[in-house]
Amino acid sequence: MAWAILPTNYKDIVWSGLKRYTQIDNDDGTISFRDDTHYTYKEQSFFGAKEANQINEAINYIMTKLENGTNLYTEFQTFFNNQRQLFINAKDEVITDITHKTDSDYDLFKGHLDDLKQQGNSSLTEIESNYQQRMSIYENQQKALFDLWFSDIKAQLSGDVAGNLQKQIETLGTKIDGFLPNDITFSTDGKTITEKVNDKKIVTEFISDTTIVQKLYVNEVLNLTKTITFLNGGKNIKEVVE
Repeated sequence: MAWAILPTNYKDIVWSGLKRYTQIDNDDGTISFRDDTHYTYKEQSFFGAKEANQINEAINYIMTKLENGTNLYTEFQTFFNNQRQLFINAKDEVITDITHKTDSDYDLFKGHLDDLKQQGNSSLTEIESNYQQRMSIYENQQKALFDLWFSDIKAQLSGDVAGNLQKQIETLGTKIDGFLPNDITFSTDGKTITEKVNDKKIVTEFISDTTIVQKLYVNEVLNLTKTITFLNGGKNIKEVVE
């Protein structure tokens, strides 16, 4: 059992002047006197039975050990070793508790990080998948538009080139002799094709994925403008000549 520290702050009681008492008449006809003197250190001057018993018990224990030939050094050494072990045990319990809580918090934090990583990987996979799908759709649409445009150009240029061109010119109400380009130039960005022959020039501009504009110049003067529009995903072609 750990030693209970005894009080060491006892002081002598002090008062000033004469002591004062108040007479009290009791019910049985006797009288009593109540001490109303103002004291200093009154609470600290009382030496109670509890403190006296503790001191006596301690003295009795020490004196009994001495009379029985007990080595007090060994007894005190055992006492302090026991106290030291109690302290170590309490310390170990605190450290074990802190370690357990730390490990638990770390596991929770690690699990949270793993969840975030999994969610991030899932989001990246979904973004990549959606991007690939959109790119595939876009590429297929562009390929279909290009194939349709190329087929149209190929149809126009197949067979009698001069006859096909002549038919187009007659449809527009315009007669152009020798409309056969022999000088073709592509712009750096590939969006414009310029075809020249003598004093005539055709400029083809790829405005967007669905719109192509062709302009006919004679002596560098704009004569005609044809706008070609691919509709319904390239299934229909609309041509407007101005």
